[in-house]
Amino acid sequence: MVQANSDPSSIFFNKLDTNHIGAIGHSQGAGGAIRAMIASNGKISTVIPIELPGQQFCLCSPNQVLDTANITQGSVFFVDGSNDIPISPPIQLQPPQQVGEQSLAAFYAAVPNAVPKLTATLIGPTRNDISGQPGCDTATSAPCIVGVYGYLGYPTAWMADRLGLDPTAHAAFVSGTGEIFSQTSHWEFVQSNIQ
Repeated sequence: MVQANSDPSSIFFNKLDTNHIGAIGHSQGAGGAIRAMIASNGKISTVIPIELPGQQFCLCSPNQVLDTANITQGSVFFVDGSNDIPISPPIQLQPPQQVGEQSLAAFYAAVPNAVPKLTATLIGPTRNDISGQPGCDTATSAPCIVGVYGYLGYPTAWMADRLGLDPTAHAAFVSGTGEIFSQTSHWEFVQSNIQ
């Protein structure tokens, strides 16, 4: 996309703000978005990993396991649904013999405190709700409970804040006082180091 922005023959020519790039990914794509940010040397400034699988689900060599401690720049907002306990639980639930990040809380804790970070669990959705169109068509997206609706507001506000599009969005994420902390009928396990 950055190359397309510089290419006069591209429909994206001079259409992108290449100084403010964010990435969003779901499941394996969540890990891919984080890896892309880490490898981008600061070009990707924020990422929203949605339903990031625990490290136990990585079918890769040990040196390829995603370690969020490697996020040293940018910012991150971890999101999952409360009914995705087996793959992306909000808190560590695995037996003691399993080590490493197996939950959003563990991935969040591993990110250095110097990096702006947030984690929150949307109450109700399963792993597949994010793919709702926008609701759930049980014939094609089961199991799905409500669809994509819950994933629209705060992730959009996060990108608006982090990419410099809307400075008023920042207040929603301030640790302890941000609006997301008061949305207890929709969000739980909210943690933030945003000031």
